[in-house]
Amino acid sequence: MLRELLGDGDRAAVLERLETSAEAKVERYRELTAIVNGRAYRPGHVEEFAWVIAALRAELGR
Repeated sequence: MLRELLGDGDRAAVLERLETSAEAKVERYRELTAIVNGRAYRPGHVEEFAWVIAALRAELGR
């Protein structure tokens, strides 16, 4: 399944980006930025991507 999603991409780099974007502090920053700028806040897809993060960690032995 990961091969279908990511092709031959660098798995470690993808994992790093997903982990960074899934951090609670990053999500809170996005929420506050939306509020300050008068935009509607749309939650990220942290829960939806949790399985991808877990699969990448398992594949990379982390």
